[in-house]
Amino acid sequence: MKKLIILVFVVLLLPGVSADSSITGWFSYPFTIDPGTGEVRVGDVSLDDGSVLVYPGGYSTGMSVLHVGESLAWNDREFDFHGGIYSGDSMYLNVSYRFPYLLEGEEVLFGRYRVVLESVDEKTATLKVSLGDGSAELTLTQGKDASIGNLRISATPMPVLFEGYLKRGRAVRVGGWFVEFGNYTVTSRGGELEEIVEVFVNKKRYLAEPGDTIEVDGLVINVGDLVGSEYLKVRLRLRGAYLDVDVLPSFEGWLSEGKTEKLGQYIIRVEKVLDDGGYVSIRNPCGRVLRSGFVYAGNVSSGIYYGGLLLGATDTKLSGGTRELRIVAFLNDADVPEPGDAAMLNVSLDAPDNATQLQPFEARVVITNTGPGEVRYIEVIPNFTSGFRILGDYPEYIPTIPKGGRVEFSMTIVPVKAGNLTLGDVAIVGHAPYDLSCYGMGEMTFTSERRVVHVGNAEVKYAVAVKALNGTVGTGIPLNITVTNTGNTGLPFNITVALPEGFAVIARNFTINGKWLRGSDSLGAGESRTYSMEIVPLAPGEYTITAGVESAGNVFYNSTRIVVGPQPTSSADTAEDVPTPPAPGNATTFGNGTNTTCEPEVVTKVVTVPVTSNTTCGDEAKTGISPEGKLPYVAGSFVAGMVFILLLAWIAARLEER
Repeated sequence: MKKLIILVFVVLLLPGVSADSSITGWFSYPFTIDPGTGEVRVGDVSLDDGSVLVYPGGYSTGMSVLHVGESLAWNDREFDFHGGIYSGDSMYLNVSYRFPYLLEGEEVLFGRYRVVLESVDEKTATLKVSLGDGSAELTLTQGKDASIGNLRISATPMPVLFEGYLKRGRAVRVGGWFVEFGNYTVTSRGGELEEIVEVFVNKKRYLAEPGDTIEVDGLVINVGDLVGSEYLKVRLRLRGAYLDVDVLPSFEGWLSEGKTEKLGQYIIRVEKVLDDGGYVSIRNPCGRVLRSGFVYAGNVSSGIYYGGLLLGATDTKLSGGTRELRIVAFLNDADVPEPGDAAMLNVSLDAPDNATQLQPFEARVVITNTGPGEVRYIEVIPNFTSGFRILGDYPEYIPTIPKGGRVEFSMTIVPVKAGNLTLGDVAIVGHAPYDLSCYGMGEMTFTSERRVVHVGNAEVKYAVAVKALNGTVGTGIPLNITVTNTGNTGLPFNITVALPEGFAVIARNFTINGKWLRGSDSLGAGESRTYSMEIVPLAPGEYTITAGVESAGNVFYNSTRIVVGPQPTSSADTAEDVPTPPAPGNATTFGNGTNTTCEPEVVTKVVTVPVTSNTTCGDEAKTGISPEGKLPYVAGSFVAGMVFILLLAWIAARLEER
């Protein structure tokens, strides 16, 4: 009788074939579900009768046609087709797929998702869930679910596949394993009897004592006691988990007429509900209609689509006198229009690879509209580093660039530091029509490539040469000042000429300040320029004439000495002469060369004097006014591009008859 009870017990615990994991929900067509083995593909959909073409095991193992509500079973897998929603741009199918389990380290792919069972113990299962480039880790305990994205997942960690008795010599199939109790032996060790049992897993032999655990290929075997010589008690657990995954739509629920629901950047609204469907609309965040139409409710029904959002219905009902529509919506964020989809500006920044510190260079910016339409209200924003400074103007605002249009401009940039410097980039902020904007225009930013410039250290060096000949009082002496840029950078510089007291001068483009002449200029590296002027000494003696150049805080100067002799006199003493003032741009000699004698008298006023004929020494010369009495004073002024005469001292003399 006891033996009969054991046999009945064994029969009751023998495992059957079942699929204890499932993936159910809505999938964007086309899709594949693949748990490592038992792949299933949905290859085609017929909109005429709402059927789908299913390839169990992939395209190489044949195909089956399933209508709504039909199932396909093979091996220990099962696929069920429940319905779908479609438009001309998108389609989602509602299906179920059942499979046995997922072992530790294995993965299952379904639609756009990938789930890996990273680790498992008797209480928890840790999953890594990936969608595109993003992933997250979930730790699940039995009886509790968790949500991530559009997924709701629960798990049964390390489920018991079989618990009972194995009959010696009879293999039992559990999942993908065949387990058999082979034999047993009894040995004596230290006066105690030990039982050694022989267990085969997929025909591979393992030895164990009662109470031991055998782990092999994802199967955990707890070895129990022997019952007589024919039966061995065992407990078989999975080194894995059963998974239940629900793939949910972005929204599913009942909406009555006039009701709205916000979904991402969209608002969905039910306009009217009828027996077989309803009028619905997709709106932007401010309520402007982007797409509207009638959707039929049913297992396989048509919907409306706009920018990644598919909107459909599966049923209608009358609730409290109000008609309601069961809305099902799917939002694919990757397909939602962005402002950049309405426009594309290609921005390029061209700058030299090498430059010199403090030496300006030109950078060229080219903006090309390669997008589908016009871009307006464009702002140019240079994002340059602190090692560079922009000189001058550039177009900070561009009204519009038409489709296919091109704008090109230059920027003058000065590197203020040296080294391998990142110049930076240029950002372009533009606006284009954008349906999801409340104002109908979307703002978008486009950026050029980043440039690196090798900036060499600046060497600011100038050579100054001052040349003048000896002369005599009242006679114009040419003075030449040559400035040569001997450095490696061309920077603006200031030039200053210091004249001795008692000299008149004819010069161009210099300002006057006491005895100082000052001007400004610039020379490129290796360039040279000579500044010519005439000086008129008013008293004999030895004099030093100095000229200097200042640039970027550096000063370079030189000087020369000249000897001025007295004015020659003649024997004639009956004539009166007034010195002729120097004419603009010409060396001028005071006096007419006849025998005259003048007593010098210094007048401190500075006047502009034209070229005139010889005059006699008189009151007009003493007062500093020309004979015509019409020429203005110019002391302390600067007239660009004009010749002026600076008289730091003026000789006025009266020739007395002898």
